Amino acid sequence: MNEKELKVAIKEALSENNQLQESHKLLLQEAEVWKEKVSDLHKQKITLEDSKVQAEEVLRDTENHIKSVTECLLKMKDGAPVPGEDLTDDGNLKLEVKSESEIGAHLGNQTKGALKELVHAVKLNPSLKTLGERNQIYTSLSEVDETKEGLTEHIKNLQTEGESLRSENIQIVNENQKLQQKLKLMIELYEENKVKLLGKLITEEKCQFKEKERFCKVDIRINLAAKQLETCRKQAKDLEEELESTIHFFERQVLFYENKACDDDLLALTAGRNHI
Repeated sequence: MNEKELKVAIKEALSENNQLQESHKLLLQEAEVWKEKVSDLHKQKITLEDSKVQAEEVLRDTENHIKSVTECLLKMKDGAPVPGEDLTDDGNLKLEVKSESEIGAHLGNQTKGALKELVHAVKLNPSLKTLGERNQIYTSLSEVDETKEGLTEHIKNLQTEGESLRSENIQIVNENQKLQQKLKLMIELYEENKVKLLGKLITEEKCQFKEKERFCKVDIRINLAAKQLETCRKQAKDLEEELESTIHFFERQVLFYENKACDDDLLALTAGRNHI
């Protein structure tokens, strides 16, 4: 891998690393949002469970009161004495009745109203002889039954809503687990890319160091070669000057000997003529 390809690879690795960091940040923010949603749903679940418990308590109290009043009415219908009932000398029947505050404890407004009418009817005529009074009591009991049915329906609605919240909570928990797994994978990928990037950076630094060493050696060789070249040029110049000097010397020698030969020839010719 040359230097250009290495720089491109490092640039791509840095870009991928930045993208992973952004994804990591977004996943953390999304996880916080889901945590808040889970917390809110948990609070709603607790509130609904408390409402369910309260409604069940009201329903139990209502059923107990209905049972107590029904037993009392049945005993009074059969002519049997009931707890709290005393006969006086003049034959009048007196019935001790619980206070309205005790009867209406933990009940809704409709239940309290129905029981108030029932207690009022008992107070007006303890003997309960006429059909109209009995019908009035039965009507009051019907209203109490309707209230009971309403409370039962309300409890069913609370249970249904609780089941829905539990299902939604399970879905959110599963989604949160998926996000946690995804976040874990992203972190692992981020760490893996980080290690790769560090390896590439270390490799690049080593390559740069080797390149610097190689460039330094090349510079040293270039400087040495330049010095050697300069020395060679100087030596060549000196040799050239020496060669020119030698050439001039030999040219002068040749010219000298040529002139001397000419002079010798002239002398010989002159001597020959004189001899003749």
